[in-house]
Amino acid sequence: MKNNNRDLLFKKLNNFISKYYKNKIIQGIILLFSTLFLFFILFSTLEHFYRFQEDFRIILFFSYLALNLIILIYYVVIPTLHLLGVGKVLNHKESSKIIGEHFSEIEDKITNVLELNQMSENNNDLINASIEQKINQIKPFSFSSVINLKDNKKHLKWMVIPVLIFLLFIISGNQHVLTESSSRIINYNIFYE
Repeated sequence: MKNNNRDLLFKKLNNFISKYYKNKIIQGIILLFSTLFLFFILFSTLEHFYRFQEDFRIILFFSYLALNLIILIYYVVIPTLHLLGVGKVLNHKESSKIIGEHFSEIEDKITNVLELNQMSENNNDLINASIEQKINQIKPFSFSSVINLKDNKKHLKWMVIPVLIFLLFIISGNQHVLTESSSRIINYNIFYE
């Protein structure tokens, strides 16, 4: 029974860590698509009205690529690697602090169990009894409920706004503002009259 309770606790902590990184990946994807659309529209519109020289189109093109590549790596690739266990992954102690901020009733109990678990390798009955008591107090709490993936819907507005602007260009018949000017940015080394 003792090991079952501990295994259950560690399983709940591991599920929390997994959900934590899945949430980070979803937020990163929303941010990535938002910036892709937003800066595509912004740079294309600027190029349409100002018809920049080759030097400035190079800056626009590579800053667009760099910005989106940084967001992709930092907010999508790195959390995906962490989800797979690569790199500096959130450990049980760090995750217990995050969970403790959400559930004030068990704020220090998870951390205490983790610390006592390290000490219990000597098979001390008093420490094991203390661990079991704390685990029984923690058991009813669902750690995964700390992170609600549906909360990311509020971030979708940042993706919807650029998409709506993009659709307005198409509906109004002004898609050439985006297509022609983006073509000039992509072909930054060609001189245009």
